[in-house]
Amino acid sequence: MSPKTITPCGDSMMGRAPRVHRPVLFLLILPLLFVAQDVTWGIGEHCSLKAAAERLSCYERVLDDIIRSQGTRQALVELQQLVEHDQEARRQAHPLAHHIGRLSYLSYNNSVAQAFQQCTDGFASGCYHGVLEAHLSGFPHLVPADVAEVCRPVLDPVRPAFTHFLCVHGLGHGLTTYFKGDIFKALSYCDGLTSGDHEECYGGVFMQNIVTFDRQGARHDSHGGHTGHNATAEKKKHLDPNDQLYPCTVVAKKYLRACYMLQSSGILAMNGDNFAKTFTACEKAPAEYLKVCIASVGRDISAFTLNNPKATKAMCGIAPPHLIGPCLRGAARDFFYTRADTGLALALCRIADDANKKDCYKGIRDIIIDFYPDEQKRKEVCRTAERGYQALCWGASRWMFWLD
Repeated sequence: MSPKTITPCGDSMMGRAPRVHRPVLFLLILPLLFVAQDVTWGIGEHCSLKAAAERLSCYERVLDDIIRSQGTRQALVELQQLVEHDQEARRQAHPLAHHIGRLSYLSYNNSVAQAFQQCTDGFASGCYHGVLEAHLSGFPHLVPADVAEVCRPVLDPVRPAFTHFLCVHGLGHGLTTYFKGDIFKALSYCDGLTSGDHEECYGGVFMQNIVTFDRQGARHDSHGGHTGHNATAEKKKHLDPNDQLYPCTVVAKKYLRACYMLQSSGILAMNGDNFAKTFTACEKAPAEYLKVCIASVGRDISAFTLNNPKATKAMCGIAPPHLIGPCLRGAARDFFYTRADTGLALALCRIADDANKKDCYKGIRDIIIDFYPDEQKRKEVCRTAERGYQALCWGASRWMFWLD
């Protein structure tokens, strides 16, 4: 998710009494975020002059033209430039990447495999998610067997496990869109997948639920509805300002880990991207899922800082001392996931305080095996980790995420 602007000072950033220096901390963080960048605009500058409600549609039209004339990869390059110049584009970067993925599917022979080859991991892999949305929209009457077959083929022989994850996670997005925001129906279709794929699909459902809520704040049309049949959107309750942990408070226990893994993005969407208040809200989660929710905040901080290690460490420092480690774990995982490279994640862990280094390196270990299935390659990648943490970095155990 792409957070909006936070308030650097004032009562809006204040939470519980022990953390009274948050405004000062944010003033110190902000210079780390807004470093000098190339001010040269590419295509799309005219859209930045429009009101927020019109700007998103304008950017989509610009990206459509680029996909048709230059292809998906160039559209994603242009989106990166838009994000660097316009705060609204940055906030809506993930939905815009969805849009690129949807049109890419149509542009590449309605083929998931061909469209996936054109997508990249940027913008929380939104392009891949859009591909799956477009694919499922072509079914007039979707049944669980249709869903189960989508991700069976090997979509990328170079990164088969990671690309499979992207596909299954994207199914969760596509199902939520197909069922017009009915997360309970979408989750039930995820249940029909093989056991190893359930969690990733659940995550896609909860993520799309938040994307839909946030997108409705940018404009009032129901852009995300599928086109296979009647796309008139039924009003759905996506999030609840009076219950900031909803829908995690109402779904079945088997969905809770995936729900809390995304919930901080929903809380930020409701509270105006107040990270201090989001930490406080996560502290109300059941004890079993507290660290999961805090790691979710870490992921959002990673997105907010554009994977800036120093700024991320500082923002995770807003959390209570015993929760800084889980925050860094979520951030390191996102650094790695977003860049498909350990470089910045390792940089974050190297500057982490000693008490939090172990959690930070666990964030790398959580997913490294899906990027580097070969053990020797993992060891090579983790050679630059600090002595004493290299074995943890390269991952002695597979998928221990939140089990330790």
